[in-house]
Amino acid sequence: MMIGFRTLSTLAVAACAGAYAVAPAHADVLPQGVRAKATGQVVMYDSSGGATTRARTATVDKNFTAETGVSVRMDFNSDVTKFFAAMENGGSIPWSMVEFPTKGDFLRARDAGYLVKLDPSIVDLAKVEPGAHDEYGIDVMRYGIVLTYNTEKFSGDAAPKRMSDLFDVKRFPGKRCLFKYPQFGGVLESALLASGVPRDKLYPLDLDKAFAELDKIKSDILWWSNGDEAIRLLSSGDCSIGIAWSGRVFSAAKNDKAPLALVWQDSLYSQAVYAIPKGAPNAVGGQVMLAHFIADLPGQKELVAQITYATPLIALTVADYGPELGPWIVAGDNAKKAIEENASYYSKNLPQIVDRFNRWVAQN
Repeated sequence: MMIGFRTLSTLAVAACAGAYAVAPAHADVLPQGVRAKATGQVVMYDSSGGATTRARTATVDKNFTAETGVSVRMDFNSDVTKFFAAMENGGSIPWSMVEFPTKGDFLRARDAGYLVKLDPSIVDLAKVEPGAHDEYGIDVMRYGIVLTYNTEKFSGDAAPKRMSDLFDVKRFPGKRCLFKYPQFGGVLESALLASGVPRDKLYPLDLDKAFAELDKIKSDILWWSNGDEAIRLLSSGDCSIGIAWSGRVFSAAKNDKAPLALVWQDSLYSQAVYAIPKGAPNAVGGQVMLAHFIADLPGQKELVAQITYATPLIALTVADYGPELGPWIVAGDNAKKAIEENASYYSKNLPQIVDRFNRWVAQN
């Protein structure tokens, strides 16, 4: 079964010590025959937005346009609801490529027949780690779903140490910032950990127990809908503690000097997936953009230096992380402390979970 990073010792990623220097001039990376296939515009279903989209636009996407002349337009959606609704309704599809925020979303779309196979004459999957791709998609960014806190609220020995501390309102008072969606935000998993469920027994999720635990802090929750909003609420102190995506925390703490820290113990991680939707208006352009993403090693290094989301390219090794980025990336001890979100479980159960979650949020 697909898409999982093989071993962290060979996980591709990158950012050398000089990654923060001025970016080098763009160099062509595609075979001429592949480059010639790209025309028009690629519209991407963008489930990242914010800092991730800005990092991607300034690196790999910029390089793709420079080499091919094909422009890229983002259609931001914080989850895949719009994608699945369009597919299920049989309407026209405006996207040449789709970014699935989790493997579970990808598996659901693949198994429903909503994707087309990658063209091996365009997309060189031999450059991607075994296990990090299949015929329909490739892993593109591995990210932490991490406990995050404001360091002006908590510090030193008094700081939170593990995900379950999110639910301890006596030791860690203040509002809690959580993603207003039940997947890839750790909302349900954190509740189960706080209720005493062992980390290796989380799945299948006990929804009754999870929502009962969430009931205890519901009045303390501030919901966020995108990564930038999470960082704004946590950095300002509107929330003293919450869950955010690791690359967003890195960007805010390192680039903006925001008073934020993250905790890997019992946090989660997942990986986004790129794929081509059935009925795409410029499927070939989307395939070429995928091929360029794989081949653009300089762009990959610049991307990870900005947003610390790992990419599974064989040509890049774990040594390319460098000491500056190591604490922020899902690798080594960080990965051992964290828990991988169960893609198979969510691919089979997400619609029912979303329905129950939305009804729970709407209740007084």
